[in-house]
Amino acid sequence: MYDAIIVGARCGGSPTAMNLARRQHRVLVVDRATFPRDTLSTHALTGDAADRLKAWGLLDRVVAADGRGVTDHAAYHCAGREFRIPGLFLAPRRTVLDKILVDAARASGAEVREGCSVIGLLRDPSGRVTGVTLQRDGSLSTEEARVVVGADGRNSFVAREVGAEVYNEKPPMACAYYSYFENFPISTVEVHYAPGTACICLPTSNGQACLAVMRHRDQFQVFRADIDGGFQRAFEQVGLADRYASARRAEEWRGAADLPNYYRKPFGPGWTLVGDAGFLKDPVLGQGVNDAFRDADLLSSALDSVFRGEQDFDTALSNYQQERDRVSGSTYALTHELSKLQVTPEHLESLQAAAEARIKRVQAAAASARKEPAEA
Repeated sequence: MYDAIIVGARCGGSPTAMNLARRQHRVLVVDRATFPRDTLSTHALTGDAADRLKAWGLLDRVVAADGRGVTDHAAYHCAGREFRIPGLFLAPRRTVLDKILVDAARASGAEVREGCSVIGLLRDPSGRVTGVTLQRDGSLSTEEARVVVGADGRNSFVAREVGAEVYNEKPPMACAYYSYFENFPISTVEVHYAPGTACICLPTSNGQACLAVMRHRDQFQVFRADIDGGFQRAFEQVGLADRYASARRAEEWRGAADLPNYYRKPFGPGWTLVGDAGFLKDPVLGQGVNDAFRDADLLSSALDSVFRGEQDFDTALSNYQQERDRVSGSTYALTHELSKLQVTPEHLESLQAAAEARIKRVQAAAASARKEPAEA
């Protein structure tokens, strides 16, 4: 019997597994994909995502595999002004990042089964989730655990099966297309806003740039009918016509019109949720990976306290939910405002102030940690 079975091995699942395994808990991770494998994602590491990779001992590995260095700011442009948002920024392809996370979970002692799908949840007579039914290579099996963790994305099978409550939901406002380009000069994350438009530019793996355009959701059909023309017009609108004209698209277009914003209650009898399965917001700020990493740290700490008998399950997971909602609330609200694509300098001043405040908190915490041994 496992302490935790984690369904989904990407940015929420593998870090949760890694953290629990490093604390000597017995963990099984399953994912229907085999890695490396791409997924729909603009894959910017923003907020404190790079800091978490560094704390986990993985940042150097990601940078080496990505082939791009870490930059110390992102550049946001609006109404002729540039706002430098401080922090550590990089944007590795998910084929690079997810593979490293999966390998780190395995190296930490978690059992990882790739190409393995969860097709059912096991329950005891009270209805408590006690395990999963698996399908792999045409064969069925079952495994039991103290907790089943849904880290299986926005269309989470676990969330659907347990009927996880949705709250604080906000309507999708934007649609987006993106692809990968060669010969687009770029050195750091850039976001350019004009009325009704956002152009997101990420320096990514293999010397390429990931370029994305966001429009109002009601423009999706028009956008989809002429993606090439839509990109050209968008980059002209934000003043990047020359740079875009020199670029060559290297892969197919990828896009989405359904960009939901929601919180799900992340726990119940025998189950819990992490990453996009439990919390999702519009990608206009590129916060998805950061949110998944943060919540993986929060959840693994909560479950560790349960497995060690320090807290009961409901108390620990209620604290996890409250902390997740507290730390994400202001950015969730700001993201929804920005997704309306009527961005003002005042919006970006708020973003800049929040980033500066976060860095001060991190520096203060580091200074406090350095003092503790001397005081002891």
